[in-house]
Order: sequence, then C-alpha cells, then structure tokens
Amino acid sequence: MSINTRTYSRYSTDVSVKLLNNLIKFSNEPSVYKEIMIGIGHFLGDILNDKISPLSKCLIASTAEDADFLAKGVIDSLAFNHDTFTAVFWNNHYSIDGGSVAPIVHKYLQSGFEDADSLIVVKSIISGSCVVRTNILSLIERLNVKKIYIVAPVMHIKSEDSLRSEFPSEIFNLFDFIYLAEDSEKDKFGEIKPGIGGQIYQLLGMLDQPVKTGFVPNIVKQLVGM
Repeated sequence: MSINTRTYSRYSTDVSVKLLNNLIKFSNEPSVYKEIMIGIGHFLGDILNDKISPLSKCLIASTAEDADFLAKGVIDSLAFNHDTFTAVFWNNHYSIDGGSVAPIVHKYLQSGFEDADSLIVVKSIISGSCVVRTNILSLIERLNVKKIYIVAPVMHIKSEDSLRSEFPSEIFNLFDFIYLAEDSEKDKFGEIKPGIGGQIYQLLGMLDQPVKTGFVPNIVKQLVGM
C-alpha cells in the first residue's frame, strides 16, 4: 500500500513511524498487531503526560474494540502520573445514505468518572466524525472538563475540520488533536489508505463489531470483577 499520501504530525518520531509501518506489515498477524497497538498507546500516552498536569484527573474513553489495546497503552502510561478513569462504548457503526451513524448500544463508565477534568477520547483510526462525536456527546453534559484530547495513531486529513464542525465553539475550543499521521486517500468503500492496515476488528482477530458478538474487553471485566 502506498504511503505517498501520508503526512506525519509534529509528534511523530522515527519510533512512531516504525510503529505505524509495522501495523501494516503485521496486518495478518493479530497477536503481533495487538502488541504494536499497545505500544502506540504507550507512545501517545507519553505525549499526553507531557501536556497534562499531574494534578489533573483523566477520563480515557474508547470503543470496546480499542479498550484492551490502544486505550490500554494510553491508560498504562497516564496512570503513572494521574488519577485515571475508564469509559468504554459499544457502538453499532453502520453506513447510511450520505454518511454513517454509530449509536451506543452499551457503555461502561467507571465509578468516579464525573470528577475528571481532562477527557481523552482514544480511537485506533479516525476516518470521519461519527463515532468520536457520538461518544463525546454522551459524556460531555456529565463532565466539567478543561480539555478534550482526541487521540489516534492515524486520522483522515479532513477529520479534524469535520469534528470541529459538529460542536459549538465552547466545546470545540477545548479540543486538542494528538495523532501521529494524516492520510488523504480513501478507497471506494471509504476506508483510509494506508491507514492502520484494514478494518480494526479483523486486524485484532475479532469476527465483527463487539456489539454484534458480545465481546467484553478484559479491562472492563477487571474493573467490574468478572
């Protein structure tokens, strides 16, 4: 897959470029792919540690498919210096004429999450605004946050503007986008190329969206004592 349409962000280093390239290199090896995603989470979490005051309480929100991998890496990194809380969403993401929707079917919110003053929304790839928008809206009225960090390894070049357009200024002025690369190409199915190497569910060895398979991330099982 071509990476000629990829632009690296100011947060990117030789280490992160290698991690992103390995996502594509090991896209047919779920066990290796998962470890790379955790490593990218650690990398992004270290960036956040430099930005967020140690006194800040952080709510890390992710989809169920990302919770044990990308989000785990971010949480592990932030937990050294911050009080952290976890939110996990089971979105039913599907296409409609002219776009897509991602209603929340289930969610887990760790007790005490309302005390967070930094919201970190983690997603393995941001193609548009649908999932991130839905999950922020489900949280924002219950929080009094000073900053909303939108965190991903890869974003489409138009995603930041698309997300900002979905919110009033008092919300989008809180946004800080932390990503490693932007891609400008999509295939006929709307999938970003090279992106993260394909559809995240298959890349992680999942049969389908967690909401359709009953998948519960280990991080949720541990927090609820399952």
